[in-house]
Amino acid sequence: MTGELRLTIMSSMAQDEVRKISERTKFGFKRAVEKGTVLGTDNIWGYRKDKGKLVIDEEEAKLVREIFEIYASDNKIGLKKLSTILQQKGYYNRNRQSNSSKYTKKNYTKPKI
Repeated sequence: MTGELRLTIMSSMAQDEVRKISERTKFGFKRAVEKGTVLGTDNIWGYRKDKGKLVIDEEEAKLVREIFEIYASDNKIGLKKLSTILQQKGYYNRNRQSNSSKYTKKNYTKPKI
């Protein structure tokens, strides 16, 4: 009986700690947004971070605009076809390799919010 009570109390304390951490994290993100600071990775195509602010990277922005134009002009385009078009146009990823459909899906379809 004592063991179960101790386990229940410890479990409740751990659950409360998780809740507090979540609240603090949400508060920190909210404050950062209010201040205009971008938290997290700087791996956002078309942008780079400069002192916590997003700044357009014109070199990468060309690729983002091109992808948008291709997608907007062909509503039946898939990732494989998009990757082939990017390869034909000479666009490369950040590692200077051809854009495979796997890389395209991983890096161009995920929202970075």
